[in-house]
Amino acid sequence: MSSSAGGSAPQLTSAVDTLTRAIDELDFDAANEAVRGAWFELLHVHGAASRAALERVPLRQLAAHPLLAMLLGICYNGVDHRRAKAVQYFTLASAAMRTRGDRTSSADRVLILASESAALRLIGRTAAAAGPARAALRELEAMPAADRAETFSYLPRLYGQLGTSLYSSGDVEEAMDAFVIGLAETSDAGDGAGFTNVSMLAGIHAFDGDLPEADRDLVIARSAPWTDLQRSMYPGTFYRLAEAVLALERFDVAVAETHLAAMMHDRRTIEHWTAIARVEALTTLAAGHPAEALARLEAFANSRGGEGRSGAARSALASVRSLLHLASGKPDAAQNVVHRDAPSTPQTNVDRARIELALARPGAALRELRAVAGVPQSTRTAAEAAALEAAVFLRLADPQRARSAIEHVCAALDVSALRMPLGLLQPRDLERVREVAAGLGRDDIFTDVPVRSLLVDISTGSVLTPRELAVLRALMNTASVAEIAAEAVVSVNTVKSQLQSIYRKLGARNREEAIAIALDRHLLAAEERT
Repeated sequence: MSSSAGGSAPQLTSAVDTLTRAIDELDFDAANEAVRGAWFELLHVHGAASRAALERVPLRQLAAHPLLAMLLGICYNGVDHRRAKAVQYFTLASAAMRTRGDRTSSADRVLILASESAALRLIGRTAAAAGPARAALRELEAMPAADRAETFSYLPRLYGQLGTSLYSSGDVEEAMDAFVIGLAETSDAGDGAGFTNVSMLAGIHAFDGDLPEADRDLVIARSAPWTDLQRSMYPGTFYRLAEAVLALERFDVAVAETHLAAMMHDRRTIEHWTAIARVEALTTLAAGHPAEALARLEAFANSRGGEGRSGAARSALASVRSLLHLASGKPDAAQNVVHRDAPSTPQTNVDRARIELALARPGAALRELRAVAGVPQSTRTAAEAAALEAAVFLRLADPQRARSAIEHVCAALDVSALRMPLGLLQPRDLERVREVAAGLGRDDIFTDVPVRSLLVDISTGSVLTPRELAVLRALMNTASVAEIAAEAVVSVNTVKSQLQSIYRKLGARNREEAIAIALDRHLLAAEERT
């Protein structure tokens, strides 16, 4: 028997009755068919009743019908104190399916693999969830299209679940392929069961900085057959986050807050909690409250117990956590977070560059940015890197390369519609970029959206001794160590030692970087430079 995801109450009750009656009559093949036809309804709407019925199935019959064992395991997984028992049934179902081989139908294998993937994801084993998700997709692809649609009335939901498992494990491109198929399988006149697909597509595009694509997805998501309730419940999580991210790109905090407040979920259990935490933190930061944003982020992580302190969680939150420290005027704390928690990705190099620039070390910032030049990266990461590079060249008093970099930034922001990469510059850097852009006739980048810095100017102050300042001042006029030593009436070795100390303290590698940093920090008067 088949039942659609959004059927009436009598149809849903009939699915439970059919399952219960089949088990009462010891007709486990019929019970298996009932589960295959109404999987999502039996699990998500009538989980308790389904569990009660399946608990009466003998163990040997569960082994002979692994789909029943998997559904029972998923039902147990939803009960905190029964999750250990759930794992037993997951293992039984998976082993039975592999042992039975061809005796397990293709449709049953799809559901068992999809459920195994979802179960692994929900218990935090996201990396392991990718394997069964891929295997389920292969089974689906091997089935004729007509058979897929006839066998699974909830096909869009199935693709949404498989895509979510792949996304959670880091396989973003494969996940998006699954979401695209799931969305295509959704009927405009249907019950809207495929909302997870368009919601996830919108969120991923928004996070990556592909705003035109996110806008396109949101137009679909705002329309029928989907409802406001779906947009606010679990399937709509990434839809609400996408709306919030796009609002933040317009620096519209109120709209972002409205979408975040509309989400209906349990913050202690929802699997997308790190994505929610990141967007909430950026929204509070954009409202001008970095310390509050950091406090809320830490409270959210703490509410998740051990999961919130896990390496995976720290890695997922490292970028926004370091940004909040930087916005609070604590570059050392930001640096510690990146060093301790951040993964090896282009975004981490960009985060390091932002911190180095805040510490008035433009040379070090440029090295971080050049480390990822030409490396595949998201549109957002690339735009942030371009904005920082422009700020670096302005700090280094290199007007030609600065103008070229700002032209590149403006072009990138035109195409992507991003503006937040500018907001993540320090105020003085943002103003410098704004001035040069205006001179290039590109002040529209700043006037179409009320761009403003979300950070603070960080002044590290002078860390040089009077003798080191004297050497640095002399260095502006000559690169000759011997000349500097003669002028100061000290040995050449003394000057070399002082230069090493100056470079170390300023984070510079050479004379040019040291002079640029000193001027940027106002350690020397700009007019002294020759």
